[in-house]
Amino acid sequence: MKRMHKIFALVLSFALLCSLPLAAHAQNSEGNILQFHNGSFKILILADLQDTDTPQKETIALMTAALDQTQPDLVVLLGDNIAGYWNGVDKEATERAVDAIAAPIDERGIPFALVFGNHDHEGLCSDEVGMTEEEAKEFLLACFQKYPTCLAIEGEELTGVGNYNLPILDSAGEKTAFNLWFMDSNPYTPDEEGGGYGYVHADQTAWYQRTSDALKAENGGEAVPSLLFQHIIVPEVYDMLTETDKGTEGAKRGHSSFSDKYYVADNVYQGAMREAPCPPDVNGGQFQSWVQQGDIIGAFFGHDHVNDFAGVYEGIHLVATPACTFYSYGNHRGVRTVTLSESDLSTFQSDLLLYDELVGERVWNLYKAQHGYYEYRYRFLPIFGGVVGGLIVAAGAAAAIVHGVKKRKGKAK
Repeated sequence: MKRMHKIFALVLSFALLCSLPLAAHAQNSEGNILQFHNGSFKILILADLQDTDTPQKETIALMTAALDQTQPDLVVLLGDNIAGYWNGVDKEATERAVDAIAAPIDERGIPFALVFGNHDHEGLCSDEVGMTEEEAKEFLLACFQKYPTCLAIEGEELTGVGNYNLPILDSAGEKTAFNLWFMDSNPYTPDEEGGGYGYVHADQTAWYQRTSDALKAENGGEAVPSLLFQHIIVPEVYDMLTETDKGTEGAKRGHSSFSDKYYVADNVYQGAMREAPCPPDVNGGQFQSWVQQGDIIGAFFGHDHVNDFAGVYEGIHLVATPACTFYSYGNHRGVRTVTLSESDLSTFQSDLLLYDELVGERVWNLYKAQHGYYEYRYRFLPIFGGVVGGLIVAAGAAAAIVHGVKKRKGKAK
């Protein structure tokens, strides 16, 4: 299937390239082209929507409020776009789950792109459905591609599904001014390779380098400034953090291969580290390829639901985006915007918008079993906040503990 898609994509790309060299990468069959308007381009990032075919109304409220209030030029879905596995999941339910998040974007006429996370495919890979990981991702991608504003493509025959780039044309529509990379960080690493979360493999990095070089050549030998989007953060995030002693205020014990040390995020310029970042244990050299190519000025990640920090390591911004989901752990939900200015493409502005300010109400987590997961939800208006709200939440949490309900954070990440 991939080979047929590749042949078709090559033929279509050749035809488009005859008239406009780089616009072929930046549009789908409906002609959606990414372009600066009045010198500006805004991206809305939605990470870890992670819901089912009957999504929580709060999840949809957050997403639609963000769409309407930010008015972006592009939406990026940053992986774990659906919950993956839930009771009763099948191909039809999976398609409905995709529809729940793709339709509101498409209805507004906003182009969108996406990457996959470590959960999207899981229900389709169950014994009941029986797809391979690659088949599941191809099916999911096809579900998104039903919508005319979807710009995501399968990409070349590489590890993962959905490794591609989308150039942004200048205001005149004459040349590529900026570039966006989308990478499949892959769900998990096989035990024979050491286990842990997935990582970007050597063939994916080689494709990135080839394409980066081609863009550079077409840009008169200058690297095209770029941003990159993928679900799982790179291991170098721990080099950006500061190692400290256990018990230090704000310190988090590192994840997996970093679990023998404690870290604080004392040098980030935005947001906070509310949980230890969860990169892969295998370092495939992806970050160093960015440094070598010199085009990526910032990379954006989801996966760690309550993190929203932004810092710089070796000249590259590493930026976490909080989750949108009400189907998994965490009390910190929101979205991130990125604004590019055509007058200075060496940098960008990124803002955090949290649920409370977008939707106008506060939401706390209590335990409620649903869909085979534990849903965490408790709503109250700001007027009931403060001490009263805290007492209500504390009482509910105590009741949940008494009844033996346990939070399943590890499964739902």
